[in-house]
Formats: sequence, C-alpha cells, structure tokens
Amino acid sequence: MTVRHNVQVGLTLLAAAVTGACRGAPRSPFATADSLRLERRSTQAVELYRALRDSFARTRDTGSLWQAERYYGDQLGRLGKDDSAQASFARALALAGSDPDRQGWTHVTIEIFLDRKGRLDTALVEAHRAMGLARAAHDRALEASAYNSLGRIYSYSGRYGDALLANDSELALRRETHAAAFGIANALNELGIDYRHLGRYEDAEQVFREALATYRRLKNPGQQALVLGNLSNILEATGDLDGSLAARLESMALSDSIRDMRGQGLARNNLAAMYAAMGEWAKARDYAVQALAVNRAGHLAYGTIISLQNLGGVELALGKPRAAADTERVGLRLADSLGFARERAMIRAGLARALAALGDGRAALRRADEAVNLADSLADPEIQYEARAAKSVAARAARLSSRAIAAPSLEAIALLESVRGRLALGDLRMGVLEPRREVYEAAIRTMVEDHRPVDAFAIAERARARLLIELMSEREAARALRSREDTLRAALRDAYDRLGGATARQATEVVDEIDRLTAALAATEDAARREGPDGAVRYPTPAVAGDVAPLVGSGSALLTFFWGDSAVYGWWIDAHGARAARLGSADSLGALVQFLRSAIERADSGLDWRLAAVHAYQRLIAPLAPAAPGTLYVVPDGPLAYIPLEVLVPAVDSAPWGATRRIVYGPSAGVLLALSRRSAPPAWPRAVLAVGNPAGPGLAGPSGATRGGGGGASALAPLPYAELEARTVYDMFKSDASDLLLGRRATRDGWLELEPGRYRYLHFATHARIDERRPDRTALALADQPLDLAAIRRTHLNAALVTLSGCETALGRRVRGEGVVGLPHAFLAAGARGAVVTLWRIGDRSAADFMEDFYRALRAGRRPADALTAVRRAWIAKAGAASHPSQWAPFILIGGSEP
Repeated sequence: MTVRHNVQVGLTLLAAAVTGACRGAPRSPFATADSLRLERRSTQAVELYRALRDSFARTRDTGSLWQAERYYGDQLGRLGKDDSAQASFARALALAGSDPDRQGWTHVTIEIFLDRKGRLDTALVEAHRAMGLARAAHDRALEASAYNSLGRIYSYSGRYGDALLANDSELALRRETHAAAFGIANALNELGIDYRHLGRYEDAEQVFREALATYRRLKNPGQQALVLGNLSNILEATGDLDGSLAARLESMALSDSIRDMRGQGLARNNLAAMYAAMGEWAKARDYAVQALAVNRAGHLAYGTIISLQNLGGVELALGKPRAAADTERVGLRLADSLGFARERAMIRAGLARALAALGDGRAALRRADEAVNLADSLADPEIQYEARAAKSVAARAARLSSRAIAAPSLEAIALLESVRGRLALGDLRMGVLEPRREVYEAAIRTMVEDHRPVDAFAIAERARARLLIELMSEREAARALRSREDTLRAALRDAYDRLGGATARQATEVVDEIDRLTAALAATEDAARREGPDGAVRYPTPAVAGDVAPLVGSGSALLTFFWGDSAVYGWWIDAHGARAARLGSADSLGALVQFLRSAIERADSGLDWRLAAVHAYQRLIAPLAPAAPGTLYVVPDGPLAYIPLEVLVPAVDSAPWGATRRIVYGPSAGVLLALSRRSAPPAWPRAVLAVGNPAGPGLAGPSGATRGGGGGASALAPLPYAELEARTVYDMFKSDASDLLLGRRATRDGWLELEPGRYRYLHFATHARIDERRPDRTALALADQPLDLAAIRRTHLNAALVTLSGCETALGRRVRGEGVVGLPHAFLAAGARGAVVTLWRIGDRSAADFMEDFYRALRAGRRPADALTAVRRAWIAKAGAASHPSQWAPFILIGGSEP
C-alpha cells in the first residue's frame, strides 16, 4: 500500500517552524502551531490555529488572519470535521481577495482536503487553479506545490507517467529555489511512489531513504512514519521481509506517538498486508479491523478502501468467502464512487476470488475481466499480475476449457518474466525478485490434469533459478570473444546510468531505448544459441523437456519437483519420455518431510528412519513410476531442498537409494545442463588447494565437536580433525602439484593469492556461518576474515569440484524460484562445475573420515557422483553408528559433471 504525504503549504514559514527563527529575527507567531502541523499533531495544532485566528481577527491583521484560517481549515479536515473545514476555507478565500498568491495557496490547501476525501475530480480542478495562479504570481514555491498536487492526483488515478513528470518537475523547482529540506523530502517521497508503480524499485528505495534521512534529521515523527511505510513496500518487493516488517512496526509506533489518525490507519493497513503475505491470518485480521476503524473515524476514504481490501482478503483466507464478498462489495462501491483507479482494479480482483470460492464462476469471471481491463489501462505490472491471477481462479470456477483456464496464468507468467528482464542486467540487477508461485502452480495443475507433462515441466522450469542462470551466463559470456553483444550490453549500462538522473520527459525516451536494446540483445543471444553448443553454454535458459536429452541418455533420469502453495507436483523424465503427477497437498507432504528429517538428522532421535523413508518414497517417488537410472539428476523444491533423497527406501527390505544410485542435485534443469556444458581447461595447472582449521587470534577453547558457525571468530572452536582432513587430502594429490593452507596461514588473502582458478579441486574443512535472514553474512571462516558470498562470486574459478566440509554448507536463504541462495550457489556462479556440501551439522571426526574415503575414491579415478555412492555404500554396510544416515547422508553433490 502506498503511503503519501500531502505537501504542507506556506513553505516560506517552514524554516522557522522546523528549525526556529534566525538569530536576531523575531519569532514567528505561527512557529509552534506550524511545528505541530508538520509533525502531524493535528489535535494540538488545531487549537493553536484557532487561537491565532481569533487574535488576528481582533487586530485586523488580514494577512496573518488569512494564513491562520487556511491552516485552521486544514487541521479541521485532518480531524474529520469536514463541514467546519470547508467553512474555514471559504473564509480564507474571501480574505485572499484579489491576491493571486494567497488565492493559489488556498486552492492548494483545498486540493489536499479534497484528495484526502477521495474527491479526485474536484481536487484536480483545484490543483489546476493553483498552477495558473502560481504562474500569474511568479511564485515558484507555489508552482512546486501545485505540481505536487497534480502528481498525487495523477498517481491515484493510475496516470503514472503523468505523475512522474509532475513530481519530477516539483523536485527540480524545489532544488532550483533552494527550498527547505522538508519540501524536498516530500518531493522525493512522491517521486519514490511513482518509481514503485513503474517497477523502478532501486530508484524508489534510494529516494525513500534520502527522504527518511531528512525527516530523521528534522526530528519529524509523522513524516518518518509515512516514508517508512513506503520504504517497507520496496523492501518486501525485493525480498527483505525482516527489514520490511521492522519498518512497518516503527511506522506504527511513530504514528501512535503523535496520534496521527491517517498515519495510524496507514501503518495498520501495511501491517495487515504484511502478515497476510506471511500467512499469519489472525494478526492480519486484527490489524485490518483496527485500520478500518481508524480510517472510518477519520473519514479517510483511501485508507478505508485499503482496509476493506485487506479485510476481504483475510476473510477469504480464513474460509469465510461470503463475508469476504460482502466486504469487497463495500470497498468496490467506495472505490468506484471516488475514482481510485488502482484500487478499483484490486477490489475487483479480490471480489472475483471470493465469488469463485462461493461457486459463482460466471460472476467471478465478469469481475476478473473488469479487473484485467482496468489493470491494463494503468500499465501497472503489479496490478496486471493480480488481475490475471484472479482471472485464473475465476476461469476454473466457471469450468472453462483447460486452455481458457491456463491462459491468464500464462499471461501473468509472461508479464513477470518481462518485468524481471527489464529490471535485471548484470551488476545492475535490483535483487532477487521472488516469482509469484500462484500462477505457476495454476498453469501446472491445469496441464497435469490435461495429461501434458512436458508443458507442465516447462512452466516449472520457468519459475526456477533465473538469477543463477543469469550469473552463470554473464561469467561464461565474459570468457568468450564477443562483438555485438558487448556493444549492446555497454549501451544498456549507459542507458541505465542515464535513467537514474533523467527528468521525467527524458526517462520516457530512455525507457524506450532500454526496451529496444533489451530486445536486440535477446535476439543476438538467441542467434548465438542456435549456432551451436558454445552459444548454449554462454547463454543458458530455462530448460524444456526436449533439452534434457544430454542428461537422461545412457539410462539416466531427471527427477524434478514443484512445491506450490496448495500442492506438490513431480516429474520423472528419462529416455522413454516424461511422466508427471500431483503428489499430494503441500501441508501433508511438508509434515512428512519434516518428520523424515527429524528421523535421519540424529542417530539418537529414537525414530524409525527406515519406516519414514519408505513412507516418503511411496508418497514422493512411486506415483511417478520410476525406472532404475544410472545417474539420477534431482531438482528439489521447497522443504525437499533440505532432505537427501539418498535416504529414501523403496521397500522395507530394500537398500537406501544412497547405496544404489548416483545422485546429482541442481536448482533447475537449466542450471544442470549449463553446468554439464561448462568448459574446462585441457588440464588443470594444479590439483588441489586444501584449507583446514583456519585459526585466528579469537579461536580458543575446547575442541569443537561439530563444524558449526557462530557470530564471529571468537565463537569458533578449533577443529583438529579438520586440519588432519585437509592435510590428508593434500597428501593424496601432493605429487600432482597441490597446496595446503592450515591454521593461521589459512587466510582469505592467502587463498586468493594462490589463484584458486588454477585448481581442479578446492577443499575447505572449516567452520561455516549460514545466515538465512542476512545472506550477505553467510561465509566460510578463514583466519583473517570470512570468505563471504560476494567475495566468492568475484573469484574466477575453473574447479571441477568444490568441497565445503563444514556444517550445513548446503543451506542458506531459501528463495522460492531460486532454490537455496548460499555457498554452493556462489561457487557455481563463480565458475565451479560442482560442489559437495552438507545438509546438517557434522561431527569433526566423522567428517574427516568420510572425506578421506571420498578423496581416495576420487584419486582412484571415480567421478564425484560415483565416489560419493561408493563411500555411502561402504558406510551403510558398516556396523554401528556409521550406518545411520546422520553419518553418511548429509553430504550431497550439486552439479559436478566432470569431463
């Protein structure tokens, strides 16, 4: 939800109101009242303005009386006393007389009142009047305020391009006239709202943070609250949910502290939307109800509509479709009567979902079509997506053909991909944009039901690992000789640079240029792919079933999953074709997977892991009618990313898959294909670079039993067996030119100085720090400083295999559509062909023993997948603790197809 700040007029008084009068100058009689007004403390401000009005009426100071009357009306309007506010505005206009400057400021104040009440048409008339009077009076500050009014109304009406032009003009005027910091911060906030609607999230965050810093410096809690609400939307859209929630809670606390009703309602609406997105429906409903009460008490039309929209969505999620439909209808009548374009589309989408849940498919489809038409007229990608997602639900409720049901989902997917393509270009990437799974799941469900497993697989692939594919593509392309694509990428970067400082008029031209360059680059890359295998390596794409032939030849198979919001789907693709099935509900399978992990992670769990593994096999694998493959390539999804399929047991008396299958994991089939095609040197200059037990000044204390990570070096215990492990690996390959870094010598700088791109195998036996909330803090512990994700991605590697023999090195932040973004993700992006990583905490001694067996198998000429299978088989056959999955199952291979 967008949080707007209505510009406060009379900026000539602003410096005195906020910072106090200049030294030696008399204090303005408005200073205290203006400070309260700017801090949105309307209850206190209105009394002071009334006192000032009465005082100036007695002294017959018409200029000051006009000012006090205008501000008095503004504060009355904020408190919901509409009739009194309008009477005050009429008196202010009479006091303005024929002075165009005073008339103009009064019309700006009236416009603010009207737009708060949702009367956009009359507000627009007032804004145009103010603009004409500003130009007649040659008042640049008034002209800037009129631009602010126009921009706000255009944005509410869905005219985002016009809004951007108006707000950009306002900001330019304020800076040109050296306006007070408050006015500039307001202009930045409005500009950020426009950037958000146009999909320019990075630009939006930048201007919101600049505005917030200004308001913090001015110690203005009301305006801080409003900008924090806007910033929280951007943080949520770019995946920073913790940051978004913190911003929303701070926004509410600030609004409550000054009893600003508008801010209180906006903050609660934002929290309702946030908790709904997190599935915490009780909290979401509580905040939506609070927001509705506050907005209705304050006669705040826009906030009321958003409250109704939020409440309707929560009621539907709680299984109350009739209540949801009734709530959405109230919101629809209000939105239609007041002309809020964006909300008119969103309310219709919500009503369509409620009607579909009630079984009225035809009515649902009608409302969904209205939402789509409105959304397309706005050209707002977020609304266009929501409308099409609702239409997909309505089409199923209306029992249309499978093609008609799938069509809106496919349109929404294409929309998401086009927006993502616009926002992402190399180092200009704006962050991981999590795909909306609902439309992918809807399309997959329809195609599986229609017995179209190949088409369903293609949709699942389009949802996966787009960021990693882009990172790998950039790296491979950088290795090759390029001509036209080099020129196009350079031109795109130049265009994006110019876009950041462009005016609104210039921005339109630059965006058109970006579209042309993006299309030309895509065409160039497509042509390169068609030319041969080198092009496919340089420009990997999401795979379709026909692409996976190189993976599933020679008796191999591809097993892939899609974990949706409501159900889980699976595919088995081999040389004989593709099979797909709906495997069960996401909730029931989630519980099954969680229980299985509990049974296998610890030998002392007391749970029968074999029985759990058999049950999991019957639910997850048996419906796909699997054959016995040579190598099984697995693309897990959702909670399955944390379970080694090696533990699955086909029948009670069977051996686990880990003893009989070569299993290779990947975040998508497209990534696995790209890794299999990744070029390697004819020979590696050096064999192994092994790092063991990095020791720094803060490492002290007893020997660590596990290779877990703490918050810093002082929390990390020494790992004597990790040091022995690294030395053992080094000794095995010493004759082939290898290097060893132990203890205090195992520094990041020392590792980089050895040029790790020269080595066939990179081995780390050390602590790992995995931070799912702050992925940038995920790192391998080294003696001087951590080797974090950013440092890894900057490294150019050629390794056939990277082994991360620490605790939970396969984990990280699970981003839907990207898999787990962590250490293996970073090493693959840097150029490694594969990585051996761990799914849970490992013992220092047992890890060293397992790695010794694994590298002995590699030294004997086995490929990584074969080596892991051989070691697992041997450990499963052992007596005692070694045969439990907690000892042999945590080590998995991601990628790793070695020539």
